[in-house]
Amino acid sequence: MMFRRFAMAALVALAVLAASAAAAQAAPDAQQPRQATPAQPQDSKGPVDRLREEGVSLRFVWANDWAASVRGGERLGATNGGGAVGGADLDMGKLAGIDGGKMHITFARYYGHSVAADDIGVIQKIQGYWYPKRQWELAQLSWEQQFTDSHVNVLAGRLNATWQFARSTYGCRFVSAPDCPYQLTNTSGGFSGFPYVNWGARVKYQPDARYVSIGAFEINPDRRNNNGLNWGLNNATGVMIPVEVGYETSFANDPYPKHLKIGGWYNSAPFTDPELNTRGLHRGLVGGTARSYDGGRYGLYVLADKVVWKPDANSNTRNLAVFGSVTGPLDNAENYTLQSTFGALWTGLSAARPNDSLGFQATLFRFSRKATGFEDDLIHKNSGTNDHFDRNEWMTELNYSYKLFPVVSLVPNLQYIVHPDILGNTVGVKRVPANAIVIGLRVMVNMGGPGSQ
Repeated sequence: MMFRRFAMAALVALAVLAASAAAAQAAPDAQQPRQATPAQPQDSKGPVDRLREEGVSLRFVWANDWAASVRGGERLGATNGGGAVGGADLDMGKLAGIDGGKMHITFARYYGHSVAADDIGVIQKIQGYWYPKRQWELAQLSWEQQFTDSHVNVLAGRLNATWQFARSTYGCRFVSAPDCPYQLTNTSGGFSGFPYVNWGARVKYQPDARYVSIGAFEINPDRRNNNGLNWGLNNATGVMIPVEVGYETSFANDPYPKHLKIGGWYNSAPFTDPELNTRGLHRGLVGGTARSYDGGRYGLYVLADKVVWKPDANSNTRNLAVFGSVTGPLDNAENYTLQSTFGALWTGLSAARPNDSLGFQATLFRFSRKATGFEDDLIHKNSGTNDHFDRNEWMTELNYSYKLFPVVSLVPNLQYIVHPDILGNTVGVKRVPANAIVIGLRVMVNMGGPGSQ
């Protein structure tokens, strides 16, 4: 009850602050005389710009991903899915006189179906804006405080860890989502991923381009089964503690920006065996409940990217960036033992289309022997064959983002999946899926929000 009351109070406070900002902006206009001599110049700024000046920055993204499996996988088919994400960032220095303070609130709503699970079987996301819970979600409610003199930034509240740690600079520019968020840290590391926020906090010390961050995030599997307004800790199973050191620049201080992120995590929550049941038998053959282990999992990651070329040294709009990453757990009872991603993004292929981009991304997933053993057992049980799954799965994507209007993009994409897994749909599978080809089209409206989730 206390958490619900706090939630309602916070939402009411947000509404009051937003209304106060709008009223503060509107009041001077209402006091102006109808006949001004001489005539006053017209204010060309729109209401959104005026709100931003007052400290209220609105965000909204809607994306629809249509995708069709045209070859391989478990079956051929087409699906459509997408979602909307909206919210606001409140500058509490302007709104309440709290210097360095900001409040962030985000809501999300998703719909549709997934070609990944329905037709191909893979556990990874092929349509990045699709989520299985088709409901409204409170996706963020947090307070950020910047302590300028000490170069310390603190963020706390209802958060997801994947926006704060091991976050790819360019991964969310792609339609598929092996790198948005990072798949292995999301599943094996226990990183809470958007929009499934839990209680968490992050402290970042950044005196210059170098920084160090440490966080602590609640692990609560039940979060996926509610809309984010159940804030109790009764179903929490552990804590995830990430640490990251890095180096980052931007076009504001570097003509060729770069990022380097090196980190690791500790996950205290219990976890289940990918292959064995509680009696130590092969679950894919005889069924039963997966064997559980106490927590104490660890892992490491490295991510890097850099702008390597610009056709005009004085312009930052058109550029070519390359990126790569590698991560893996330090224990054996996991679905994955390695994830590695590399790719390139060319923005502004021509001077006539400076905001279009061409991107290529390839991700290698190496599955554990236990994970592939479970899949092999399912095939043997259901079909009687001796087919085997490959431990190495590749997901690749080639896309072109066409800026139709300033806030509207069309993103046709082609994806090729080598050695698909079936961990996303294990019901009734009777064969090892063939390499899959997926064609798709994303329609995106982006008004001040992230490119993907």
